[in-house]
Amino acid sequence: MPPLTAKDIMIRSVISVFPDTPLTEAACTLAEHHFDGVPVVDRENTLVGILTEYDLVSKTSTIHLPTFQKILQELSLHKQDSAKFQKDFQEILSLKAEDVMNRDPLTLAPEAMFEEVVAAFRDHHRVNPIPVVDKDHKVVGIISRFDVFKPLEFLSSLSPNERKQSQL
Repeated sequence: MPPLTAKDIMIRSVISVFPDTPLTEAACTLAEHHFDGVPVVDRENTLVGILTEYDLVSKTSTIHLPTFQKILQELSLHKQDSAKFQKDFQEILSLKAEDVMNRDPLTLAPEAMFEEVVAAFRDHHRVNPIPVVDKDHKVVGIISRFDVFKPLEFLSSLSPNERKQSQL
């Protein structure tokens, strides 16, 4: 059995967003699909960044969801100054994926050995998922922490004799 590579465990049908995708829409994409992150690509499918849940809630994020929650909780106070509230709210609604995405995401090549994939997740605790890109930086797949366990599922489905043979 040949050694496992990123290509063997990656998801090939990648859902991504564009830099100009409204941030609210991108956040809905994450929620609807139960994703931790999505690649941000240009119209030629070239990776330009990644948008993760962490980007949406980190203190350095433009939107910073806890701040947004505070604004909503203080809605009655804002009624007194609705112009300021409208301005703040419109500013949040106008944000795009490119405004908060990580512009220099960790990536893997399709040929990356399985051990490299595991090391990437081990060494970069907040990273999930990791885009898989070809030599032209086009997105060809994506790997989440969950995908790292796929080989274990395969091995557990083998008989003891088949498992022994696969280790040779």
